[in-house]
Amino acid sequence: MGIGVYLRNAAGFFLEIFPCVMMVFLPFPEEAYRFQKKQVLFGEVAAGTGLSALFPAAMYAVAQQGTIAMAANIFMAAVILLTLIAQGWLVREAPIKKTMVVFAVVFYGVTQYWVVNMLLGAAARVIPLSQELENWSVYSLRGLAVYAVTTVILLPLMLLLVIRPLSEYLQEIETKKMRQEFFILAVTTVVFLLMMMAADVRYYRLGYREYVRELPQLLMTLLYQLVIYWLIFRESVWRKRDNDHQRALEIQKLQYEKIASEMENTRRMSHDLRHHYSALNEMLREGRLEEMRGYLSQVLEAATKRINEVYCKDMVINGLLQYYAGVARDEGIRCDIHAQCDKVTIDPTDLTVVFGNALENAVNACRRCGQNRWINVSVGTVNRSLAIEISNACDGVRLGRRMQTEDGFLPAESFLSRKTGGYGLRSIAQAAQKYGGSAKFRYDAENNMFTSRIRLNMPENV
Repeated sequence: MGIGVYLRNAAGFFLEIFPCVMMVFLPFPEEAYRFQKKQVLFGEVAAGTGLSALFPAAMYAVAQQGTIAMAANIFMAAVILLTLIAQGWLVREAPIKKTMVVFAVVFYGVTQYWVVNMLLGAAARVIPLSQELENWSVYSLRGLAVYAVTTVILLPLMLLLVIRPLSEYLQEIETKKMRQEFFILAVTTVVFLLMMMAADVRYYRLGYREYVRELPQLLMTLLYQLVIYWLIFRESVWRKRDNDHQRALEIQKLQYEKIASEMENTRRMSHDLRHHYSALNEMLREGRLEEMRGYLSQVLEAATKRINEVYCKDMVINGLLQYYAGVARDEGIRCDIHAQCDKVTIDPTDLTVVFGNALENAVNACRRCGQNRWINVSVGTVNRSLAIEISNACDGVRLGRRMQTEDGFLPAESFLSRKTGGYGLRSIAQAAQKYGGSAKFRYDAENNMFTSRIRLNMPENV
């Protein structure tokens, strides 16, 4: 085998298999990997390069026996199996997520294989390959060129229209809500694969001329499958974001209603105050001092109960803390709040998502804790970052994959949603990520305590 044939086979194998291997790992977030993501991707590049360099030697070993095509398929199948095993070990995500990624990669691989075969079939009608080249090489020079061109065209489209929406989908949608999309993708991908396999068989049986008649139908099938992938991932994420936004608006509406109620109470208090002054003045004029003292004590006690505590200078944060402090008191939950911050340059909707989810989780957790019900909230600003720590009583959580960090905290993905309403931790994490911050959580089983630590970097301009 000459150096040209060797390099051609190595390059052809790399172009065909490496994009698929890359996309098996690419959609998952940093925290999903057993090691750092860049280390995994670097190892993937090294492994792909090494296997591509080994491929021509393996084919050369069997070329004399005339079984080069079968050997190439076996070698490729072994690489695919090793890739799936590596994904299963290196990526600590739910099996349903890994399988959905595999569906997308199968779609790309089958599409490229089919397009390459069609173009090579058309080229072979013009200039047939020599028998010597067919026996000694898996990838002809024209085959290598076609794979290069199709990779340059198809790979960016795949990354833009499928992998990127899929990555957002995997990060934002809870695992238990993926079943419907998983079923649709499983059925359509299998049907697509079977149709392309049947087309491949007909191609070799009937010849290229007869097969060309089916090209429009197959092209429509390909585009239809691409649209399915894009719509499923995008629509699911958009729907989820709309729900989060609607929930944020509902919480804000409750805040505004509370503010309006307090304003009405203030107006009523002003009206009542005039009556109190008149009554006190009448008692003083008539010398009824003991009655005046009792009346004044009652008025002061009632006024004290109506005082609306101000926690910080930011109206949105203060309103959220007031609202959930009131909810906690109504539930018999001790709520200690310490907040020291001026007005922050963070979108009110994002603040509502963060505080609303975290404090609602705290209240829900306390409801299940019997008599020991408490919530501690600390809010402050450090170096243009909004720092939030919320601790509360908690009798247990549902943990998925454990990716414990050095300080004992876990990312949002480690906590599974409850059947009774979920945690909303991923929404908190996404809001923190939007502002270049972080969100991590810890459950202390020994002390029955759940802690949320959230940091949002405040932008310079609103």
